[in-house]
Amino acid sequence: MKHIQKDTPPASFVQCLKEKPKMNWDDFCRPAYIGVKQDLGNSLRREQGYLCCYCEQEIVKGISHIEHFRPKSLFPQFSLTYTNLLASCNGCGKKEDTSCGVKKRDIFFEEIVSPTDEKCEKRFIYTMDGQILPRDENDEYAWQTIAILGLNVPKLRRRREMVFQEMEVLQELLPAEEFRKYIEIRLQKTPHGRFCEFWTTVKYASDFKD
Repeated sequence: MKHIQKDTPPASFVQCLKEKPKMNWDDFCRPAYIGVKQDLGNSLRREQGYLCCYCEQEIVKGISHIEHFRPKSLFPQFSLTYTNLLASCNGCGKKEDTSCGVKKRDIFFEEIVSPTDEKCEKRFIYTMDGQILPRDENDEYAWQTIAILGLNVPKLRRRREMVFQEMEVLQELLPAEEFRKYIEIRLQKTPHGRFCEFWTTVKYASDFKD
């Protein structure tokens, strides 16, 4: 889980809430505000480097949704609070691969690990067979977060395992200094504002092999 640094909301969203201070999520989803909602989704994806807030798969318009970290059904007062809004993938496809916001739905507890928590990356480690696990095996809330978000579904495990395999091959092929520079570049945003998929796995796997 990569840390997300929340930025400022899009101007159209701020103006909309200013003009309609009593607006709720259902109001916001009406056709009249579709342009503002699109601006909001674009802002969230851009803010996250076009990675899912939970699993770090690449997300683009059409295969992602606006995720309420605190579910709007339980916390309607936060349904339009920008700091509560994230961009999530749509669950990885097949039923057995359901994950992230689609898996989480309306489940919430105060200690669930949030990607907006600057310490979230330190709560997890990754294994060579593609699992994400709590760094501290006694971290009950990290275990629950993994389960609620489905972060160890088969598709995600396979893709993270491939990251480890790639890092292993590259480290064998490249001199140490070239490998280090390659990882530094890979972990940076591209000129188009994108992070590489499975960013934290790339970082952990490259450190793990180093």
